[in-house]
Amino acid sequence: MLHDLQKWIGSNDIKSVPTYFYVTRITSFSTIKTPIPFDLAKVNMGNAMELASGKFRAPRSGIYFFSFTGHALFPQSVSEVELAVSLYLNGNRVGWAEVEETNTSDGQFSPLTLQSTINLKAGDQIWLQIVSISEGTVLFNGRNHYTHFTGWMLEEDIVASL
Repeated sequence: MLHDLQKWIGSNDIKSVPTYFYVTRITSFSTIKTPIPFDLAKVNMGNAMELASGKFRAPRSGIYFFSFTGHALFPQSVSEVELAVSLYLNGNRVGWAEVEETNTSDGQFSPLTLQSTINLKAGDQIWLQIVSISEGTVLFNGRNHYTHFTGWMLEEDIVASL
């Protein structure tokens, strides 16, 4: 049976169902310890990314790539100010991005980015959340969509999907 299955997979040129998304916020955000929701999906092939909850649910087992870009908007401060965002897999932190500045001017921007390649099982959930933020700081967004989150499946685990 296994030998026949291996022949079948190899001879039919099986292709994974595409899964990829690019979502963004329309407004700034500063709520700590809650998944960052998104307002607009530029693309959501496979509908695995839920905007309102900010959570991606893996439709199939495989290797996925995720990338987050955001801009911290800092207030004027002579002391250190910060913004830290973490990537979570089923409630466990698997990634961290942080930006710290000192002697900031009012309205100063600083970018932060986070990329990760993760092996997921079908049903696993991925999300971002602010884990630390200084008073008066926000994860900025505007019409140029400074804050966005993207991800896609690199390789499906075909055996797990059968």
